[in-house]
Amino acid sequence: MVEAHDEKKPARSRTWIVLSVLIAVIALAVAAAFIVPPLLAPSGQPTPSGSPSATPTVPPRDIVGTDAPRPSATPSPAPSASDSPFAELTPVAPDATVVTADRIDISLSRIEAVQGEAALAGETSGPAIRVTVRLVNEGSDPLDLEYVTVNAYSGKDRTPAGTLTQPGGAPFEGSLAPGDSAEGVYLFTVPESDRKDVTVTVDYLLGAQVAVFRGDLR
Repeated sequence: MVEAHDEKKPARSRTWIVLSVLIAVIALAVAAAFIVPPLLAPSGQPTPSGSPSATPTVPPRDIVGTDAPRPSATPSPAPSASDSPFAELTPVAPDATVVTADRIDISLSRIEAVQGEAALAGETSGPAIRVTVRLVNEGSDPLDLEYVTVNAYSGKDRTPAGTLTQPGGAPFEGSLAPGDSAEGVYLFTVPESDRKDVTVTVDYLLGAQVAVFRGDLR
């Protein structure tokens, strides 16, 4: 009888070990039920009222818009400062229209003050102007808009302005058939303190003289 009693001890110990492990597993499962759900909560849930909100955007302000007064008569082609290829035409006011020798009407249909947003490498956020360039093809041949280049400068020395794509940039693309018009939107980083003398150039055709708009854009 003594030997039989001794053989049951290991079996009894194993039973207690199994029960202890099961109890531990159940305890861990209960704890996980309270801890894991908060960690997996969707990130899109409303944040507490005390959390910081997104930086407010600055609404655009028109400098020169579609309602601005424009010349009552169609202006003649702007006089050229030089007859050499790639030369610039004599500057005109920002609200004027340039009629080129190729019968392309060029105007700045809208100029707005906006808060520029850096979206691409090399761009810098900050105060900017958003320029809408309007082209009207009064000639007899289509105009390839892929080659249109718009630049901006500030001051008498024409310091180049940085370029941006947001908010709302939409460069020219495609082709402009005779009799049609198109608009392209370009953004430039020009601080408000430098907008007293701003130059905008529009190179609309390879080898043609460049249209130049210059004036106060404050």
